Amino acid sequence: MSQRKVAYIMPLPPGLHPGMDAIAHGLAHGLKGTDTDLRILPADLRAPNFTIEQNQAVVAATEAKVDGICLFVLDEQEPAPAVWRAMGKNIPVIAIHKPVFPVTATIAVPNFYHGLFLTQLLARRVGVGARVVIIGGPPILDDDEMVEGLLAGAKRCKFNLLNNPHDPVCRNMADVAGAGADAVCHVLDTYTELDALIVFNDETLIDVLPLLKEQGLLGTLPVVSRNGSPAAVAAVKRGDSLATYDYGLPEMGLAAGNVFKDIFLNGSGLEDEIVCPTYGCVIDEDAAGSYVPWEKRAPAVELITGLD
Repeated sequence: MSQRKVAYIMPLPPGLHPGMDAIAHGLAHGLKGTDTDLRILPADLRAPNFTIEQNQAVVAATEAKVDGICLFVLDEQEPAPAVWRAMGKNIPVIAIHKPVFPVTATIAVPNFYHGLFLTQLLARRVGVGARVVIIGGPPILDDDEMVEGLLAGAKRCKFNLLNNPHDPVCRNMADVAGAGADAVCHVLDTYTELDALIVFNDETLIDVLPLLKEQGLLGTLPVVSRNGSPAAVAAVKRGDSLATYDYGLPEMGLAAGNVFKDIFLNGSGLEDEIVCPTYGCVIDEDAAGSYVPWEKRAPAVELITGLD
């Protein structure tokens, strides 16, 4: 039995979203050398009451007297009371994405600028006045910030944005592959004269590509997305996608693990620290050859659900 236990409040159950798994693998890798077991407590973002689930998970971890809690923040306001209680019992809480309330440390990335950078890349291909559609994601913190960056970028690049990516019919509300097909069909059926398509994440890109192929648009309609997943990079290499933004999902988990390591081994007394492990990079045709897959940056481990 290990000396310590860290609970990761994960936004989807393991195995549903490769990017979310990559964060957990990074966290496990960062905890190496601390004699710590990582345990997963899912608080499913697809549930209408996900903030309640997160609160219950933090409370359960606190009552189990874990040595640390890592929380993927879905709503920047929640679950503040549960986190305060955990920290009041001297349990360090590390957030993935920045909440309003104080935590021990936050692993933060510039979600807004990821959207801005993707639109700037796209502008080099399609130019001013391009007819563009954005497929948005679930109403959670990091995806909302990224979509706001896409909207700002579309405006600054002078695109002709045809839709509202906050409209539920234009969003993959579940975040996972297979759940975005309806939104993709709606967009392609409604906006038939497109110059480019922006997809908020690579999991939705998986739904986009076969539908583009059906319509004879695969490889001719410029498409960009975010995550930097191996599947999206493979699409870039094939010429099916223009680019994916690799924003360092394994590195986010690794950074959280390293913060815990500093606390456990060095007794670091952190208070509302902010750590940005990487601002990420665009993986386009030129960069695809040097891409390092997630599993080589944070080797996969078994993700065990539950505190026992």
